Amino acid sequence: MGSPEADRRAEELGRKAARLLRRGRPAIEKAVTDARPRVEKAAKDAWRYTQEHEDEIKRTALKAARMRVRGPFGFVFDAVSNGLRGEPRPAAEARECAACNAANAVSARFCSQCGARMGSE
Repeated sequence: MGSPEADRRAEELGRKAARLLRRGRPAIEKAVTDARPRVEKAAKDAWRYTQEHEDEIKRTALKAARMRVRGPFGFVFDAVSNGLRGEPRPAAEARECAACNAANAVSARFCSQCGARMGSE
């Protein structure tokens, strides 16, 4: 236990804190009550927007994910994401690797199979 003076101060502080909470509670409850309709409207608007723009949101998410996938896994990602969107796989032009004869995208700088640098044919 502390000294009688410390106990008295702690008790006094406790009473002051309780008074402040009692005084502030109605203002806090009013602020929450006033904000509720605006928050609910914002949530409904956001939900409606996502429903109206669902396809755009999906395309953007796929583009963002594709930008993070590189190399041979990019081809796999493209095939899977095209299948998810119900689109046919685009007919990409291909060129052969001089080292292993594997088909690669025209824009490829390195072979997706052996990793050899693609020549500027």
